[in-house]
Amino acid sequence: MTTVVEPEDGTIEERGLSLHYVVWGPSRAPGGPTPVVVLLHGLSAMCRIWDPLARALQERYRVIALDQRGHGDTSWPQEPNYTTDDYVGDLEALVERWELERFALVGLSMGGMNAIAYAARHPDRVTHLSVVDIRPAINRENLPTRQLDKVLAETGHPTFDDHENAYRARAATHPFTPETSLRHHVEHLLKATGDGRWTYKHDPRVSYHWQPSNLWAELPKIAAPVLIVRGGQSQVLQGDIAEQMRAAFPHAELTTIAAAGHTVPEDAPDEFIAAIAAFLAKDAA
Repeated sequence: MTTVVEPEDGTIEERGLSLHYVVWGPSRAPGGPTPVVVLLHGLSAMCRIWDPLARALQERYRVIALDQRGHGDTSWPQEPNYTTDDYVGDLEALVERWELERFALVGLSMGGMNAIAYAARHPDRVTHLSVVDIRPAINRENLPTRQLDKVLAETGHPTFDDHENAYRARAATHPFTPETSLRHHVEHLLKATGDGRWTYKHDPRVSYHWQPSNLWAELPKIAAPVLIVRGGQSQVLQGDIAEQMRAAFPHAELTTIAAAGHTVPEDAPDEFIAAIAAFLAKDAA
């Protein structure tokens, strides 16, 4: 019988927030000689999307997955302060509290932009950088979901009778994600409302108020080897933009996971794990 390994939860009070994270691997605590990998989720997600990758890496690495501000079990800022600088500032504070000197950094979507920005500011700290299915710059005003994001920011998330209804809602918008990944995501995305219903954990203001920086000028500053991962079915990172990114980083490679959409770690977990594990095994910067 296989034992299901669960991570250890941690919370640190910093920058007016209660920042939640989970730790996998040796000693279940940040710091120490074991190589460390820090994982940053995407917009409207949470730290537990990384569970399959973290389980696969935990024998060789200490893996820290963060609930970024406004997400998961991390608290929400009183004002909707969701700029790239806000997110990077949180990570900088946590890296100091965790006493990390050098570590690998993996970020999906919004988390990928935050990872780029951190690595450009601290090239001496990041040994490997993986940017998953995101461009270095996004015009938020032109997104087709902009009006819906505004409504959610003003009125809040929908509620569901149970997890099954929430699962069906997510499945309808994520056609490339297998059922196991969808159900795991929903399990960790929901919270009870107090009246017998369920809703999403993340701040409903976050999508509308997210203000990503234009990071194209930051790419040449990153000394670490970079792995760009894109989903072959994704509309977020097109192939030509991914090639421009590869050329802009000093040391970068690009891989496309054909069957995956935007949420690559959840859509094709086995292929994604293989790509990240092989990348991390290469010599550090």
